[in-house]
Amino acid sequence: MSQRVLVNAARVVLVMLFVAGVALLGLGVFALLRSDTPEVNGWLRAIFGRVFAVVAFGMAAVLGIPSAVGVYAMAGANKEGATPALSRNARLAAGIAGSAATAVTALVVLADGTISTILNLVLVALVAMAALGLAGATAFAARRGRAIAAGIALAVVVAGALWVCWRAFLSPA
Repeated sequence: MSQRVLVNAARVVLVMLFVAGVALLGLGVFALLRSDTPEVNGWLRAIFGRVFAVVAFGMAAVLGIPSAVGVYAMAGANKEGATPALSRNARLAAGIAGSAATAVTALVVLADGTISTILNLVLVALVAMAALGLAGATAFAARRGRAIAAGIALAVVVAGALWVCWRAFLSPA
């Protein structure tokens, strides 16, 4: 595949994650504004509105911040004469890290064999989109500082994905 196609694919994936993060942020704000005091419509709605808002804000940060870093790193990657800022070994390591996180997540989810197949597929898809999108941003960023920032975001996403796999599927406790 050409560099242009890979850059565009990584950019599309990261923009999709960024839009999802913004949408979750909006849902969290809406849930906070919509929740009433316990005297008006009951305490259950007030509590779960706030809980949903906290979860939505957390997911917005998890999806939005790394993807925003990746989209920022990809700026100028398709210009004429743009060359990747990092060395070949660093670009290769980013690709391996993204692919390995995706493969490990898929294997752990497959080996778990739980009933919630759709949730498992969503988890694998989110890890794949974030890890491979940030790997592309790291590999093809035209500016060194942006490439390093995308690499740090990739490392955080890979560590987070592996931690979630460990705690949710493999941890004995």
